[in-house]
Amino acid sequence: MNLKQSYSGVSFIEVMTATVIISITCIGLLMGVVHARGELHSLEVRERATEELLNYMEYWKGRVADGGLSATERAGDFDGKEIYLVGSRGARYTIKAKLYYDLNRLNGSTDYGITDFSRFELICWIEWIDYFTTPPSRYAGNVKYER
Repeated sequence: MNLKQSYSGVSFIEVMTATVIISITCIGLLMGVVHARGELHSLEVRERATEELLNYMEYWKGRVADGGLSATERAGDFDGKEIYLVGSRGARYTIKAKLYYDLNRLNGSTDYGITDFSRFELICWIEWIDYFTTPPSRYAGNVKYER
């Protein structure tokens, strides 16, 4: 008489172990997808900010080359011009940014000698806050991006 019996198939323990392993793998995969989506969103916003900054700088380069700057324009804009990087006014999800510029008149001496041309130094920058890419911490909402 043979007391040892064997059954073909999988046991309950094996099924539960496989379920736990698959669940952990799925959680890791979903966390990776969410992180990648956040990074792509951040990259999209940075590219948009760079485009806006380049357009703003080209505008002021044209104004300086035109030579028709008023005294208030020569003083710079430290209050900033408000634009929307994502969305528009009244939209549910928006990212606001501010464009700034500083215009300094340079003297006539250069590395190559003295010149009679009017020379200006133009500094432009953009600042924005993206609450959706800020990691949750005690500094959340206080992180500004600048380019």
